Amino acid sequence: MPPTRSEPTRRILHVFATFAAGGPQVRFARLVERVGPRFEHTVVAVDGVVEAIDRCDPTRVRLLEVPRPRRGLPSLGDLLRLRRTIAAERPDLLVTVNWGAIDWAIANRLLPLCPQIHVEEGFGPEETAERQLARRVRTRRWVLGGPIRLVVVSRTLERVARTLWKVPADRLARVPNGIAVERYAIAAPPTAASLRRNSRDVVAIAVGGLRAEKNPARLVRLLAALPESATVRLVLVGDGPERPKVEALAAPLGDRVLLLGARRDVPEMLASADLFLLGSDTEQMPLALLEAMAAGLPVVATAVGDVPAMVAAENRPFVLPPADEAGLAAALARLAAETGLRRRIGEANRARARAVYDEARMVEAWRTLFEGGWPPPAPADGP
Repeated sequence: MPPTRSEPTRRILHVFATFAAGGPQVRFARLVERVGPRFEHTVVAVDGVVEAIDRCDPTRVRLLEVPRPRRGLPSLGDLLRLRRTIAAERPDLLVTVNWGAIDWAIANRLLPLCPQIHVEEGFGPEETAERQLARRVRTRRWVLGGPIRLVVVSRTLERVARTLWKVPADRLARVPNGIAVERYAIAAPPTAASLRRNSRDVVAIAVGGLRAEKNPARLVRLLAALPESATVRLVLVGDGPERPKVEALAAPLGDRVLLLGARRDVPEMLASADLFLLGSDTEQMPLALLEAMAAGLPVVATAVGDVPAMVAAENRPFVLPPADEAGLAAALARLAAETGLRRRIGEANRARARAVYDEARMVEAWRTLFEGGWPPPAPADGP
């Protein structure tokens, strides 16, 4: 019997604005693992930051160094250089991620060298869904008005893409984030006690980069608004440029705030906590929130992006506008004080994560896209 012929490998060129360790990069590493060896992945980091590469399988992912662009609009020479790079790589699919990679989408817009998907995950501190920069809106309309297909992670971005960027419905798809839910259904490790000053402490944990759009300073202000008798300890997992500001703001609170920096044992950290905090000014579909839900934690969060729709119905009264810091502090105080309420909401969040946000549907959608199919399967949370 003749040997079975293997399927030809498909080459995917991914251009990220940054390949720092964040949600899109963590999701990418997991996708590479799950979609299997049929695909070869090449990664470009526009800003030159590639720290997330150590999360990826080196047999399936390689880095491609490309000179960092100048600030401002790309010149004709810049675009021709990018076209030469794409042509040399000969990918079966080009995937550009977020505004920082838009130059590559422009370079492939006229006389496309290969099929392309542009992915929008969210915005930096200079933009929100409600506050868009006019030049970027015009650019997105032009870039996405051609053959390029757009994938977004949230309903909020889907609405913006349809109404503001004018993306035709047949070239727009929503692929929500997903996680390995069972990875977070674990018991607190023996080291959990190290997050508490004493047995009465309620640990409120936040996981994410210490960046301006995440507004970690807001979380410190919420803690400062509570009486010390509330025995809440704020644990921040993550690092970034806002750390000095956070440290200065937290100094008067002493050991009520613990900054752990970047960690690889996030499931264990979540299992060691009592509730989860999200204080961002802009988000779309944060992976850290899904992880907290899968870990069975109740959430106090700002009502940004799809966050209000992501959590279980029981948790929604604790999701409030970013400007309502008094309301957020009151929500934190109530959850800290009521153990039974925390448990009920946490279990509801865990059940919703398991039913709607397990990664299997996300992996199936991206496998379809990597294969060149369109549209991907419909999301598990409905149209």
